[in-house]
Amino acid sequence: MTEIKKLAGQTAYYGISSILGRMLNFLLLPLWTAQLPVAEYGAVTNLYAYTALLNIIYTYGLETGYFRFTTRDKSSDAYHYTSTAIIITSLVFSGTLIFTADNIAFFLKEGIQSEYVVYLALILFIDAIVAIPFAKLRLDQRPVKFVLIRSSVIVLTVILNLLFLLVFPAISAGKYLLGLQEFVNRVYDPSIGIEYIFIANLMANALYLPCLWKEFASLKLKINFKAFKPILAYAIPIFIMGIAGIINERGYAIIMPYIDIDGLSALGKYDGAFKLSVIMMLGIQAFRYAGEPFFFSHADNKKAPALFAKIMHYFVIFNLVVLVGVALNVNLIADIILQRPGYKEALFVLPILLLAKLFYGVYVNLSVWFKIKDKTIFGTYIAGIGAVITLVGNLLLIPLIGWSGSAFTSLACYLVMCILCYKKGRIYFKVPYNFKPLFGYLVLALVFIYVGQIIELSNQWMNYGVSLGISGIYVALMYLFEGKNLKYKSVDNAG
Repeated sequence: MTEIKKLAGQTAYYGISSILGRMLNFLLLPLWTAQLPVAEYGAVTNLYAYTALLNIIYTYGLETGYFRFTTRDKSSDAYHYTSTAIIITSLVFSGTLIFTADNIAFFLKEGIQSEYVVYLALILFIDAIVAIPFAKLRLDQRPVKFVLIRSSVIVLTVILNLLFLLVFPAISAGKYLLGLQEFVNRVYDPSIGIEYIFIANLMANALYLPCLWKEFASLKLKINFKAFKPILAYAIPIFIMGIAGIINERGYAIIMPYIDIDGLSALGKYDGAFKLSVIMMLGIQAFRYAGEPFFFSHADNKKAPALFAKIMHYFVIFNLVVLVGVALNVNLIADIILQRPGYKEALFVLPILLLAKLFYGVYVNLSVWFKIKDKTIFGTYIAGIGAVITLVGNLLLIPLIGWSGSAFTSLACYLVMCILCYKKGRIYFKVPYNFKPLFGYLVLALVFIYVGQIIELSNQWMNYGVSLGISGIYVALMYLFEGKNLKYKSVDNAG
């Protein structure tokens, strides 16, 4: 099996959990948008934006630090040092959040309760302490176990959301299954409302602990500051980069409630469109899971640059197909996913968001150089510049042009990051990327999207058919242009 095919195979495995994880957004989005007014959904979005930021703080780059130092020194105790550090700091972080929950809720947007903060503190603790065990599974090339555990938790999350938000309320109200009404009334409180979203998340995440018991059993709590110091020094720039990355990705969810006149309602509507753009992230996330250990393992191979260039080529082509497919069929997808008309008001920004995600994926590929060359400080600088663009762009443009301002800001952020990363990368780790044909494919994709959007027939189903047909033509053209080249050489033979 060639290296690219091996990477593609592992990406497919991780893609299952990634797709299911991201599909959680789609499986729950119809439920949440049907059951929650846009303002309440906006409150959920706002809190989970803070949660994404705190997830980075809880692990502070130690995942990547673990990968780097374990691949460098097979006898390294990096697994024990990184896990111990995260367990200790997570106890401190979550304890602080729990004891200050009332104060935190007071300073956040109206509609946020202290109970939500407590649940999120517990969720964050579990997510943090399982990070290194999951990283170990990836490094040990055990994608099946990784996928099974992740998928089980995702499925349980969906089931619990359905029970708490749909099934139990109906039984409690006497709509059906009257024989279970007494039992349901004992375990279900209708007054809790959206709090059940966080309860479901916590209950599902607790499943990680027994599923990873072997990884935890092999863990030895070790504190060795001398040995841990170089790991931490490597990880800190990754940590800062992660903070900047979350600001780039979810900054709008923190900022928008405070600068848009409609507050949480505006956020709820925009996030509906943003969630649909996450389709583009399915392959990117799967690629990151498989790609990071893959790139590290090939870092010292002389033919690696040629391999990395070919990976970039087909990565972009795949995501261009996704871009065209989603952008052209947004109305069909939205009719299935978004259950209230109010959530569809921001859909016009979706093509911009999808294009932004494409450039983010390109950046993920380009960023390999500063990780394998131990130049992570450059990644910090680049991500920091992106974060500044995100914050300033949202603050300036949202009041002026509304949701479009946030979407264009995201696009500008990732485009600038790509340019900076590419230029610096050519100095330290030159990869022979060939962007000329990819740029042509991108222009062609944008033309197809434009044509598909200006064609509007009176019959809704005919519109769906035309959009699907145009998408199919683009796929066919990509296969025509690139199908003959889908024969990979081993990195040992690649020229």
